Formats: sequence, structure tokens, C-alpha cells
Amino acid sequence: MKPKRSQLTDALGMTHRNRVAPERRFVMRKVMLVLALLTTALAATATTPFAAAESTVDEEPGVIRTEERNCFETLDSRPVLLEQAEAYVPDRYTVRSFAAPPPPAWTGPPDARIAQVSFTDYVCESVAVNGHEAQPTIVSLGTVLVTRDEAPVTVVLWVGTNNPLLFARLTQLGVNAYFVPHSSVSESTDALGRRVIDVVVGGGPPQGLHHSRSITVLSAPPGPTRTSTGTFYHLGDRGEVVFTYANTLLPNGSANISIDVDPNSIADAVYGLTSFVFPAPRNFFQGGWDGTIELVSP
Repeated sequence: MKPKRSQLTDALGMTHRNRVAPERRFVMRKVMLVLALLTTALAATATTPFAAAESTVDEEPGVIRTEERNCFETLDSRPVLLEQAEAYVPDRYTVRSFAAPPPPAWTGPPDARIAQVSFTDYVCESVAVNGHEAQPTIVSLGTVLVTRDEAPVTVVLWVGTNNPLLFARLTQLGVNAYFVPHSSVSESTDALGRRVIDVVVGGGPPQGLHHSRSITVLSAPPGPTRTSTGTFYHLGDRGEVVFTYANTLLPNGSANISIDVDPNSIADAVYGLTSFVFPAPRNFFQGGWDGTIELVSP
């Protein structure tokens, strides 16, 4: 059982006065980081006339609004020991418990209780943040199934992105975010003429996000679009943040997927998500979504 924050504070014998200076220094460092990243983001859009770019900007404190277009993603769940997930999920939420699946998905004790943790990378041709000029973007998400106020929901563990403005705004909201500027996506065709997509996520400190995903598309049928919505929660440094997405999707395709995770990556070292080749095809989603990411409570 992990100690509550108040218990840790009492154990250290720290008074409110003792904590003020470190907290202020921490806040100042985050403010300086955000300002530096915002400068980088604005410099990256310098090829567009300033007046034209700013005419569509709609900043709102505490809210991020995204327009994400021509995207694809795979949503891949992995079993993690329940005790391990409980250690990193905030006490605001209760991790849902499941029976361990059979091999090869699970190679631990057959009678273990596990948590379902998902590992998502999605790639968009364009992402506009609060009306700023859109740019190609890669986003990596870790999520886990929990209950919140006795209702089953999904909690976001981290967000990684190579979009500097999106990263800066997430940091302002207190989200556990990672800047991964060395991320990339490439496409080729295999001997059977199938589309092969390689997504590499990387950057930041040694224990940042470092992994790659290979996607061999088996089918991506044409057809009419459908709409759906999704809501996710995250307890960050400033309070609870709600992610809401309105999706416009093409019919689901399928793909063979393998994930290669660097052992030093937080995905492995912290969250227990190891390299894996999925034995059966997974869903391959294509479309776009409008996102609202909002700080709702301190």
C-alpha cells in the first residue's frame, strides 16, 4: 500500500514554511521551460505572415483546443501486474482488476490479478493548437482502466508529443507531458504490396519516451465516416484535467503490430510496458478528431 502524500510529509517532518522555497523554485523552472518552448513554437511558424497566423488564435486560460486531421492510430492494451499499476496511479482513482490472460499476452503467474494499460501512438498530417498554424504531429499516450467515483473510466498516464506548442500548453496545465523532438514516421511497401508504417518516438532525458512501433496494414476499407466521443481523466501537478475528443472515423481497418520499447524508457521502467509482437491483427483507425483538454479542478 503506497503512503498518502500527507503521510510522506509528516514522515519527513516538513513544515509549510520549509516547503515554500522549493515549490517556488519548481514553479519558476516550469514557467521558464514553458516560455522557452513557446518561443520555439512561434519560431517554427515564422514562414507564415504573423498577422494571418494570429487572426485565428483563440487562447483561453486552462483550456487546450486541438483540431487533428488525417490521422491514424492503433490502441494496444497490455497486462501489467495490478500492484505495479496501483503504485503509479494517483489515489484519486481505483485501478480496475482483471484475471491474467493466457500466454503469450501474459507470461507471469497464471493466477495473478492484472491491470489493463494501453499504449497508443497516433500520427496526424496536421494538428492546430488553439487556432495556431497546424503542423504534422506525433502523439504518444499511456492510459489505464480505473474507476472514478465508482464509475469505470480511462486515466491518462502520460502524453508525449513532438509538437512544441502542444507540449508547452500541456505543461501549463500540469499534465505529465514529454517532449519527443526526435520522433519520426516513415512508410514503405512489403513484398506482398502491403503498407508498412514505422513510428519512432524519442527524445528528452534518458528516462523519457523511447520506443518504436511497426504497423503492417492488412485492410483499410473505404466507406462512410462515423462519429464517436471519448473522455479521459488525468491528475496532474495543478489538479484534474479532462481530455474530451469528438472523433470522425473511417471504417476500422486491421494491422499486424509490433512494439519495441527501450528498457530505459518510462514506458518500460516505470509503467511496465515491454516490447511485444501482437499474435493477432489489431484495429487500425483512420480519421480526425477535435480535442478539448481542460483543467477542471485544483
